[in-house]
Amino acid sequence: MNIRESNHILPFLWMRGEPEEVIREEMARIHECGIGAVCVESRPHPDFAGPLWWRDLDIVMDEARKRGMRVWVLDDAHFPTGYANGYIEKKYPHRKKTYLNYNIADVWGASHEVTIHVAKMLKPNFTWLDIGKPRDVEEQKNNKLVAVVAAELVSDSRISERSIMDLTDLVAGEFLTVRLPPGNWRVFVIYETKTDGGNPAYINMLDRESVSTLLEAVYEPHYERYAQDFGQTFAGFFSDEPSFGNVSGFQFDEIIGRKEMPLPWSEEARQLMIEALGEKWYIHLPYLWTDSVEMQRCVHSRHTYMDIVTRLYERNFSRQLGEWCQARGVEYIGHVIEDNNVHARLGSGAGHYFRAMAGQHMAGIDVIGGQVIKSGPRLERVWVVKGDGEFYHYALGKLGSSCGHLDPAKKGRTMCELYGAYGWKLGVRDMKYILDHLLVRGVNYLVPHAFSMKDYPDHDCPPHFYARGHNPQFRHFARLMRYANRMCSLLDGGVHVAPVAVLYHAESEWSGSCMLMQKPARELTEHQIDYDFVSIDMLRDLAALGGGVADGELRINGETFRCLVIPYSEYVTRELAAFIRMAAQAGLRIVFVNGLPKGIANEPDEGIAGELLAAIQSCEVAQLDDLAARLKAEGIYDVHLHQPFRDLTYYRYVKDGRQIFMLMNESALEAFHGEITLPIAGSALIYHAWEDRFERLAVRQEHGRGVIRLELAPAESCIIMECGEEEADQYAPYVPASDRLQACEGKLDLSAGWRYSLTDSKSYPAFGEQREMENLVPISRIDPTFTGFIRYEKSFELVQVPAEAILSMEAVYEAAEVWVNDQYAGMRISAPYSLDVSRFLTEGRNTLRIEVATTLDRDRLRLPEPPFTFVHEPMDPTGMFGRIVLHTRQP
Repeated sequence: MNIRESNHILPFLWMRGEPEEVIREEMARIHECGIGAVCVESRPHPDFAGPLWWRDLDIVMDEARKRGMRVWVLDDAHFPTGYANGYIEKKYPHRKKTYLNYNIADVWGASHEVTIHVAKMLKPNFTWLDIGKPRDVEEQKNNKLVAVVAAELVSDSRISERSIMDLTDLVAGEFLTVRLPPGNWRVFVIYETKTDGGNPAYINMLDRESVSTLLEAVYEPHYERYAQDFGQTFAGFFSDEPSFGNVSGFQFDEIIGRKEMPLPWSEEARQLMIEALGEKWYIHLPYLWTDSVEMQRCVHSRHTYMDIVTRLYERNFSRQLGEWCQARGVEYIGHVIEDNNVHARLGSGAGHYFRAMAGQHMAGIDVIGGQVIKSGPRLERVWVVKGDGEFYHYALGKLGSSCGHLDPAKKGRTMCELYGAYGWKLGVRDMKYILDHLLVRGVNYLVPHAFSMKDYPDHDCPPHFYARGHNPQFRHFARLMRYANRMCSLLDGGVHVAPVAVLYHAESEWSGSCMLMQKPARELTEHQIDYDFVSIDMLRDLAALGGGVADGELRINGETFRCLVIPYSEYVTRELAAFIRMAAQAGLRIVFVNGLPKGIANEPDEGIAGELLAAIQSCEVAQLDDLAARLKAEGIYDVHLHQPFRDLTYYRYVKDGRQIFMLMNESALEAFHGEITLPIAGSALIYHAWEDRFERLAVRQEHGRGVIRLELAPAESCIIMECGEEEADQYAPYVPASDRLQACEGKLDLSAGWRYSLTDSKSYPAFGEQREMENLVPISRIDPTFTGFIRYEKSFELVQVPAEAILSMEAVYEAAEVWVNDQYAGMRISAPYSLDVSRFLTEGRNTLRIEVATTLDRDRLRLPEPPFTFVHEPMDPTGMFGRIVLHTRQP
């Protein structure tokens, strides 16, 4: 069987204005890796969209045409997308971001009239703590009053909804003079500004004209120069981390109503607020920052606002760019910041992941900077900011692939930017783990980060894959990319199969307390129940997605779910409540986790809200730790392990009428060895994609399902493919590795008596002098700074050529290549570090050579300190050590 391969990889190529020969060499190195595209990144380039940029991009395009490659362009001068190459500052200052902001004046024990200097409150407070911080005093003079609203303070900072008073019309000139009822009152002076939020040099995501600046500054100049290549060599544009950007930095906690912050705004947003809340819409604005005692209007106002601004982001930013590209035959891709749940928030987020992706032609996420690691997926990460390991491991990959699966515009494609900013410690061993982690969650397009043409060491977000020839693992990386293309090609062009849909939690978080979607996602993952995240927008418009609810099943864009799981939400929307009422009547299993909602977020009519809530009261409720057991008891699962193993993850896919299962052991330490029941009716193959090799898998039928026996080392993965009996018989039978070793009665210990030599990547294959190493120890004990290649050599005697011989290496850091009698036996970059060397052995004397490539991590010990340090990590050992054994079975 042959896997039909096509290119699914488009790595970042950083452009800095290098000489022509350097650019051409780097393109050649990329192509050597079996990669058929690049995404040129302009962030470090000194002349984006200027003469030097066009010179450099012409070279890239020329090389791409010659090599049959494609070129994507990151769509701004630097990240995050939205700077519009400086056009807002230089040409259109009136198009820069607009915000709503406010100040307060508290009136304690009101009994007489008071005067408030409103004009002075139309800008942020300035204290001695702010001395030295930049302020645009002239622009602040243009700030405009929106409303003055008063509310009685009841407890702490909570206000009473019944007490809201509109004082706007009482403002005369610069002052408000008013007599308030007795009590304690808070007066909100709400104003519109272009200075008090995030970067004022960026476009306003809520304003169509402002967003068009990015088209004028970046997209149109590239079209003018490469129009003939559009849709051919020129593939499209990549947006990197666009956001509302209403605050500076990356705190990830900018939740509406729970963070003091200016809010994204536009004239269109104002008109939509009027339509939603009436002519007195502005009396609801204090609720966007302040809780009330009743919370009814708070919840309604916050949901209304967030619904409006995320839809404007979708329409004016994401779809405008996507439609421009579509009309010119190219595609629009990229990702927003998803970290720590900011995908549903303001600030560096875009408010609603699925809406932000709406105009893109692939779904997109990124996995960088230690977000996904082998150990501790359930624990907090510490990097630049603290990270939610549970989100990164159980939600991030599935969030992207769910969008790719369920949005017809994505054609089943999900892209991930990966590897960047992990540091030089990240080598091919852990790269493969991250890759497989994404593949088993449905990601099938990759943007490796990055190829840098700067002289080594480039301190900017390593690792860099070629590193101007300094990376010892470059050819191992090339092998990994070929593996990646095989796997991505195999898992593209079909349909994902999962029994459960999990509700996306954005609207729930806007409105009140809620359970984050990764909580049930983790419970399902650890019990081998697969799922996709679905949004309320999908459920309210199933017909547009070729879906519906019938016969107890939810169908969306070719996928079928047997259950909808809804994480606890204090409030739900009327659209979701209406769907639940309809779907429950159609027999769909609906399970709320940990409790039912208490209100309807966007329905102010208490009568209608009550009716909708009443329809939900009969829905099933399951406690989180009982969710998987409940579903399995009802037969809502596809894969069953005969012995529990929480780190076995699977992905079910149907392509060309054939069922495909990817299975991965995500444990860093524990091997999986056991029986698995799969929905397979006939024979099956196991595909070892690293070697591009098939074996026949024994399948035992029980109750209409197939039972297989499988072994996976820590971090190992495989593909199981359904097939006919005749096809299966063409291949040798699969035997678990431990069974093969047990059948080998001979064990030749090769752990002692080695000779070793060293070289760096630039000097390879010229090694230095040989030294003796009687007992293998890490090279890092001998030379803590060494990076490069370690060549181990020894000879051994065989009285008889064995029928089978397996070489196993206990500990390798981290990429190993093996030669037996000067014949190449293979490469291993991750566990299990074992190879079948049977066909290379001879009677008598045999030679063994093993070359181990390190990462560049320890090289930093002899180099100047980088300008910044994100995190302190232990260094892995280098080289090969532990037991080296040749397991043999005689004829």
